[in-house]
Amino acid sequence: MRLKIPNIDRVGLVLDVSRILADRGVNIVSMEVEPNTTYVETAALPSEVGRSIVEDLRKISQVLEVVPIDFMPHQIRTEQLKAVMAAVGDGILAVDHEGRVIHYNPAAEKIVRIPAYEVVGNLISNIFPPDIPLLEVLKSGTVYNNREILLDRTRSHYLSSGRPIFDQRGRIIGAVAILKDIADVRALVYSVTGQLPLTFDQILFESRSMQRVVTLAKTIARGDSTVLIRGETGTGKEIFARALHAASPRAEKTFVPINCGAIPDTLLESELFGYEKGAFTGAIKRGKQGLFEFADGGSIFLDEIGELAPHLQVKLLRILQDGKVRRIGGTREVPVNVRILAATNRNLEDLLQKGWFREDLYYRLNVIPLFLPPLRARKEDIPLLAQVFLKRYAARLQKPEATIRETALRKLMEYHWPGNIRELENVIERAVNIMAGTVVLEEHIVLDQRAAPQVEATPSADTRSLEEIVAEAERAALAQAMERHPTSRKLGSALGLSHTTVLKKIRKYALNPPKK
Repeated sequence: MRLKIPNIDRVGLVLDVSRILADRGVNIVSMEVEPNTTYVETAALPSEVGRSIVEDLRKISQVLEVVPIDFMPHQIRTEQLKAVMAAVGDGILAVDHEGRVIHYNPAAEKIVRIPAYEVVGNLISNIFPPDIPLLEVLKSGTVYNNREILLDRTRSHYLSSGRPIFDQRGRIIGAVAILKDIADVRALVYSVTGQLPLTFDQILFESRSMQRVVTLAKTIARGDSTVLIRGETGTGKEIFARALHAASPRAEKTFVPINCGAIPDTLLESELFGYEKGAFTGAIKRGKQGLFEFADGGSIFLDEIGELAPHLQVKLLRILQDGKVRRIGGTREVPVNVRILAATNRNLEDLLQKGWFREDLYYRLNVIPLFLPPLRARKEDIPLLAQVFLKRYAARLQKPEATIRETALRKLMEYHWPGNIRELENVIERAVNIMAGTVVLEEHIVLDQRAAPQVEATPSADTRSLEEIVAEAERAALAQAMERHPTSRKLGSALGLSHTTVLKKIRKYALNPPKK
């Protein structure tokens, strides 16, 4: 039985209430006193006895009413606290002065990956490592913020901030930790620093060839299969990858782009797959989560997939086959739910024949091929794209809006565009920079870099750039060394280069590869 007793405060009123219940032999479970209100909870009673007690309580001096209630105030506060903690996205873990867990919300359970029944009521030292920072908070009252914690038992990885809980006398009576899943933190950082989502509606075209590609892309975006985007440099492969992600059920999750050809192999492996603590010299002590784990639930875009080293092709194949990733130096395989979008401007079939790309990986990636047409095959789109770029760069350079004269547009239409849309954008940006008025003329359209206006240089016998000279010398040295060293490993040893670097340079200069 639970009762609410509105009253006029006076000395001895609570004693009178307690005496009536004690005289009836009724056990008081709890009692709460607030200004002008007393609450009492007793053990269950027969209805007749309950009614009799209510009548006796009403006779007490200064008692205004006795009203049966469903919950005591502390029970209401407890339920409200539970509702708030359940609704909070961050994990909350609180302990009493002994270090016994008293609060552990569903978000904390999800982050730490230990069920509540194992945690609540247990000493925190029985669950977490002895160096967990919340224990120090409990001992000294020290505050800490955003401490990175990796729990080996469940492989949970999160940021923790801790605060002591004081009583009215300033004594430490407990501590509370706020937990944030490291993947959520990285996703938030990426959403702030990364590019904004790009949709199919933002892809500009008028040609039928692009209409067919976009229609197909919208259809396959709804699925979960691997997509291999193929096309020449500058055709917009990453733009399509972003649009595929934005139109998929994974749109609210992370999109991670990475260029496989721009990062050294050793660094690329640790970035993609992560590593355990102590995996190699220079590794972070607590280890590091790889991009596949970071992108869990979302999409990862592997650009220039044809440049992926052979040993990384094997690890990527494992993810495609089993949906699991193993960190460098680790033994445990971590399940990941990631949609892989890959892209290449190379002829993968040619790489297959030369033995530079695994056949099994090729078939795993080529589930849904998406071919992007070059700009020369969709010239109907050139006027639209040119006008968009013209408006963009006029605004960026703080120039008035401009138009393109028909002769200049004809020059754009007649060009073969080896660099595709990226080259068209560069040409329009250059035209905006060198034009004096508000009309782009034919002479402003500089289609060949060698014909672009340049500062007059001192005449020289060799007009090649330093980069061209170095590349030619490197190619000659490589070709000469290949005659003396029949295998790529011996070749790398002789030149002081890694096996992977040698193979990349051989591909770069289109030389016939030696034996492995």
